[in-house]
Amino acid sequence: MPPDVLLNKLLDRPFRPFRARLSDNSTIDVLYHPGSVVVGPTNAIMPLKYVENDYGHKLVLRWKTVPLDHIVELVNLD
Repeated sequence: MPPDVLLNKLLDRPFRPFRARLSDNSTIDVLYHPGSVVVGPTNAIMPLKYVENDYGHKLVLRWKTVPLDHIVELVNLD
């Protein structure tokens, strides 16, 4: 997947949670703000587990570096 496709999805207004399906049929859900994903030219750092802090903010507890060419599709969750 080209980086622009993922970036455009992250920049949708309003933000809509989505699922990334990978080439090995695993999935990664991006549930909260687009800043939880870092997109580079060939890879993306994607959230795996979230936690809520004392102020009600969502924080990324675990993440994974994913090669963009392993992202097969992006599907809205709502």
